Amino acid sequence: MSKIDLKKITSISILFTVLIVFLMNCDGNSLSKIDSEIRYLREVQLDNVYTNEIIPLTNNFISETAALNSLIESFHQSASIEKLSAIQFQWKEVITVWKRLELYNLGTVEDSFIHFEINRWPTNIDFMNTYINGREILNETFIASKGSSSKGISAIEYLLFSSQNNQNVLSEFTKNTNFERRLGYLLALSNNLKSKSEEISTIWTNDKVRFLSAVENGINGSQNQLINAMITLIEEIIISKLGKPLGEYEDGRIDFEELEAYRSQTSLLIIQEHLTALKRCYTGSFLQNGIKCGFDNYLKLMDREALDVRIIVAFENCQNKIDAITTTLQQELVDNPENITNLQNAFRALLVLIRVDMATAIGATVTLNDTDGD
Repeated sequence: MSKIDLKKITSISILFTVLIVFLMNCDGNSLSKIDSEIRYLREVQLDNVYTNEIIPLTNNFISETAALNSLIESFHQSASIEKLSAIQFQWKEVITVWKRLELYNLGTVEDSFIHFEINRWPTNIDFMNTYINGREILNETFIASKGSSSKGISAIEYLLFSSQNNQNVLSEFTKNTNFERRLGYLLALSNNLKSKSEEISTIWTNDKVRFLSAVENGINGSQNQLINAMITLIEEIIISKLGKPLGEYEDGRIDFEELEAYRSQTSLLIIQEHLTALKRCYTGSFLQNGIKCGFDNYLKLMDREALDVRIIVAFENCQNKIDAITTTLQQELVDNPENITNLQNAFRALLVLIRVDMATAIGATVTLNDTDGD
């Protein structure tokens, strides 16, 4: 081989090496830029959901529970059918706010188990009646010492909507056996719920720095916890709030008493508020004007616009199935159970897109929850 050929080969080798190094540096810079954009989006998203959704919801929850407490105090002093109706209406305002806030059971809030204290269903009626028929002093201290299945929003619902006839409900508080203790139990429950609304607000306020700074990928990252909270809630809707009433775990025997809040006939309202909260969390659209940063922004950053479109369509399909139900879920179970099955299937499709497609695209770690394996 001549010296000229050797020089050519050497020159080509050097140029090839330089080109590889250059391309590697370009790829590294590109990856670094993407990582930087991902981190920035996480920071903006977390600030958006905390500032524009979680905190406003907790503040609203405090206001609504305080209003409920005030009405119950007045009812405790002098019960009337008008006051009872006002309390029932306000209870629905409370549960409407709570069912949006309920999505955000994650991090320090989840570790505190306060969600169980605020709203655990089904209510243990036997326990409640035992307390009402007992002799212990019924006050907030008493309520705080008891299990979550006999207090909170669901327990108050049982007392306020024990009959579809409000005259019968009023009699429970004014004439029937142990009516004074029943009235006292209602007030104690309301006092405790008011305290819990303030407590969960304090937990979120104190958890602000941790929540906003946990931008890492993995189970401790706040974004990852948001995804898992969405998954958990959708699974609960599919399994507990729709599947059990449809009889999927009782040999196909339909049972409207398995519906959450069936006494107040707010079962469908609850699912509607859940869906609203889920979609708002996904899109980050909490304000009419302002930053709207959600999970959809990540999918667009990763050139997954098609997946974003599919998820939005899935949300719309869930809404369409809710809109197709024009009566209560109790009545729909009897008249048109297929409409409830269609709603359940719509949520199943949404679950796959969130739990599998979106989680994979974003690189989220999906963890087990209480509904897994049910």
